[in-house]
Amino acid sequence: MSAEATTTFHSNADAATTAAAVQRVLAENKAKVLHESPDGMQIDFQTRKTMLNWELLGRAITTPAESGSDVQLTLNVHHNRPPALLDGKKNKKAVEKLAAQIQAAIG
Repeated sequence: MSAEATTTFHSNADAATTAAAVQRVLAENKAKVLHESPDGMQIDFQTRKTMLNWELLGRAITTPAESGSDVQLTLNVHHNRPPALLDGKKNKKAVEKLAAQIQAAIG
């Protein structure tokens, strides 16, 4: 069973504004940026470890859309951490929370 969780959402803001919001939310959450495309539209990141959760590896991809932009978020268990039975459920909850934070930051 895969622990990867993915969600997508649409923003009425242009891609540059949306990508900036993604970067801001990741910084506020103290995520470590592992790689970022030159235009900032794709960001690979690692969440921070908490008392209840290991680090997660994530990717945020912002793409221009007809009336704004689309964001695809993916979170998965860090490859250096042991898998657990409820990882998929926890990752889904975490990716939905991150999406909501980004949507709130966009306004």
